[in-house]
Amino acid sequence: MKLQTNIFLWVTLATTFPLALLVLGATLYSERQYEETVTAEVNGRLVILIAEIDRRLYYQRQMMRSLASDDATRAFYPVLRAATAGELHPEFFTRAGRLTRFLESLQSVVPGFGTLRVVDFNANTLIKVHIGRGAITLQEGIESLPFAEEEPNDPDFARRLAQLPDGEVSFITLPDDRLEGAGEAFRPPALLTAVLPLEEEGERLGYLMGDLSGDPIDHLLETSPRLLTGDLIIAEINPENPVRHGLVLYDDASGSRLSAPDAEPIEIQSRWPVLLEAVEKRPYGMLQVDGGRRRLFYQEYLPYPGRLVSWVVAMTVESESLRAPFNRIRMAGMLFVLVAVVLGLLLARMGSRSVARPIRELATTMEAYGAGDHSARVEERGGEEIRTLAHAFNHMADTLDHAQRVMVENAKLASLGEMAAGIGHELNNPLNNILSLVRLMERQMPEDADRLRRDLEAIRDESLRASRIIRSVLNFARQVPPEVRPFELDPWLEETAGLLLQAARDRQVELARVGERREGCVVEGDRSQLQQALVNLLLNAIQATPAGGRVELSLRCDEEWVELRVRDFGSGIAPDAEGRLFDPFFTTKGEGEGAGLGLSISLGIVERHRGTLTVHNHPEGGVEAVIRLPRHAADGA
Repeated sequence: MKLQTNIFLWVTLATTFPLALLVLGATLYSERQYEETVTAEVNGRLVILIAEIDRRLYYQRQMMRSLASDDATRAFYPVLRAATAGELHPEFFTRAGRLTRFLESLQSVVPGFGTLRVVDFNANTLIKVHIGRGAITLQEGIESLPFAEEEPNDPDFARRLAQLPDGEVSFITLPDDRLEGAGEAFRPPALLTAVLPLEEEGERLGYLMGDLSGDPIDHLLETSPRLLTGDLIIAEINPENPVRHGLVLYDDASGSRLSAPDAEPIEIQSRWPVLLEAVEKRPYGMLQVDGGRRRLFYQEYLPYPGRLVSWVVAMTVESESLRAPFNRIRMAGMLFVLVAVVLGLLLARMGSRSVARPIRELATTMEAYGAGDHSARVEERGGEEIRTLAHAFNHMADTLDHAQRVMVENAKLASLGEMAAGIGHELNNPLNNILSLVRLMERQMPEDADRLRRDLEAIRDESLRASRIIRSVLNFARQVPPEVRPFELDPWLEETAGLLLQAARDRQVELARVGERREGCVVEGDRSQLQQALVNLLLNAIQATPAGGRVELSLRCDEEWVELRVRDFGSGIAPDAEGRLFDPFFTTKGEGEGAGLGLSISLGIVERHRGTLTVHNHPEGGVEAVIRLPRHAADGA
């Protein structure tokens, strides 16, 4: 066999086919890793979004409780008692006017309620305030009482209200004649009506009703980022109510909103019939829809305590947007293989032993790399073309190794953030219920039950401690980008140190500011996030310092950089812990003293400000933490 033919065959076998397989295999593996990362990120965003929706609904429930306990509402109780007995209270119009004005002023400053009603025990509306305007009480009931609305045409409405639990905010579907805008082209409201029984001395007098407007949740959903320009959709799952089962509440594609629904109701069954079936089998997951053109990520959420009504919160992602980058890489890889073939033909013509030897070495090295030896590299020698090919292979191998390490690390962090957010969300609801029950028991407890009061205080303190730990977990999961604003460091340091003076006194530790004051030292960054990072370091230092010890805080400032130092005089960092200080959930503290997220959160905050955070043992004893930050934010930050 001729030398040029032999060289051509070796170049073809050692470069074209292995390189093609390597490019295809690497892109397929990278595409799979990328899809897993996107899945984890989308699910994590859905978890965070659901947690924010739940927080807003919880706030509206608390507003209902506050309204029920207000003096203006309680002053209306005698009117409700008289109305239940079929009598008109002599101060009906005075007290009704006072309560109406109070509710009007409340709606003008506190968003969240479209219509507020005060209803008597027989389900007759005595007061109605809609979008900041009270209804004129011109309707008269059977017993000649002035009503704000006509008497309900649903005879079971009063019975359903009477069955609601005492002291709890419940959610119901109003009769059609109580819904705003009811008519031929009527669409059910997106949110159910919140109802709180009004009671005095164990007697139920009436009800406070609030139609949730949906504006706060709409604003949250509209400002929430969409991954790969995907669409967000929320639908209600309510098998007991065929009118609302599958009703689309929010939809990016159609523009439907919780506060401004479409005139014609949209059912999720008409778009993706498989979604409701999938939710019944599993409360979260991913579906291929629209003939595989889209991927639908969904999670089920229970918005109404005490009701078997749920929402499915879903986000769609175009499948092509996931594959497009890797299709381009494959095309580039194939083009590179074609170039290698042409180069092989040129080398075959040259047909020299000095060329054939490095080609054989290159083929052997590439085979080793393809077999799993990622440390294999080619010595760059021979002709210019061979050296170029060897350098290209070495660069490609280095790039692939680095890319693989980065993707694996990102996937781990994304999975950890999703797990942390999911655990925090699942634990927050029972903790909030425990705290609510403790407050309710404290209000109903006899004054002489000192022992029981101490037990309840212990339950509340432990629940609050658990809540703080969960809040740290959620903060770690969110990774909120900084809001950059210029602020002066010196007063900011005094303010931050002041937040921890009591914690230092409790442990008999002196918190001291050392070094010269630097008035006029201004830095551009997120004041709150940086304060959180510094508070974490100061708390670690205080907890590591024995009683009677000292924690020092100092500041250095020049034209380009600022440097914050926190030093304690404790026992220092153990050698086996030095490499794990910034690992999430790693802590050297005792049980119950920390979640192991403080340094991880602080490191993330500092790095998002293009700074560095180091923690090391001080030569003179104790531990020193150093935050180094640029004084000026990057362009466009």
